[in-house]
Parts: sequence; structure tokens; C-alpha cells
Amino acid sequence: MRRFSDEVHVRSGALGEAHDAPVQFVWRGRLYVVRELLSRWRERRAWWEHSAVAAVHGDEPAVTAVGAGRGGAATAARPVLELGDLEREVFRVEASVGRCAASGVYDLARSVALGTAAVSEGAGTTAPGGTDGAWQLLRVSD
Repeated sequence: MRRFSDEVHVRSGALGEAHDAPVQFVWRGRLYVVRELLSRWRERRAWWEHSAVAAVHGDEPAVTAVGAGRGGAATAARPVLELGDLEREVFRVEASVGRCAASGVYDLARSVALGTAAVSEGAGTTAPGGTDGAWQLLRVSD
């Protein structure tokens, strides 16, 4: 099994009993078609690696300026760490590049906050054209 942290573009849809599972994804310029959803789970991220924590400690600049404060100067927005930012949903899928190509096992993850937004919209997708944003490829076993 190889570990990655690559951004992938995912098209979600109905796959088996899951209505918001990845059905296709593009990784390194190649389109992968999901053959089967093997499992699905949630995992907690390391909160101390989040950009909001780094901004509080001065390692990263604050997010944006909010507006004029009492002295007329702009005040920086306080970084916020939401609970949905700490959890991600992982989908373990079997996918292949084409019909005749060998299948591999891929772990695709997205923020729980993105997943709940997609489900509440009812369409299973969040961006125009049917692709969800902010997906990552975590592990590959082929």
C-alpha cells in the first residue's frame, strides 16, 4: 500500500446503497471508473495540523480583514476551527482506468462538512458539472 496526499477530482453518484459515493475520479491526468464500493468510514484528523491553529500561533497569516474596528483600522478575522474540519469521510473503492485494465484499491477522502452539504442538497454533488471539491487520494493498493 502506498500513501499519498494528492488532490483528485471526483464525480459522485449512486453506487450500491450509497447515494453520494465516488463513481469516477481523475488522478494524475487519468480517469478512473469505480467498479465497487468496498467500505466507507470516518476518521479524525490531527487538529494541531489545521491552518486555523497555525494562524493562532502566528505561523500563518490570519484569514481576512473583517472591517473597521474602533480606531477605524481593519481588524483581522479570528480563525475558526469547525468540527466538520476535523473529520473526514473515507471511501475505499475498487477502480480501474479502462474496461480491460487491472483494478486497484483506492482510498478517497473528503471533509465531513463537504459530504453533509452534498447530501443536504440532494444531488450528491457540490460543484457545477457534477464534481465535488476538496477530495484527496490517501492510499493506493494495486
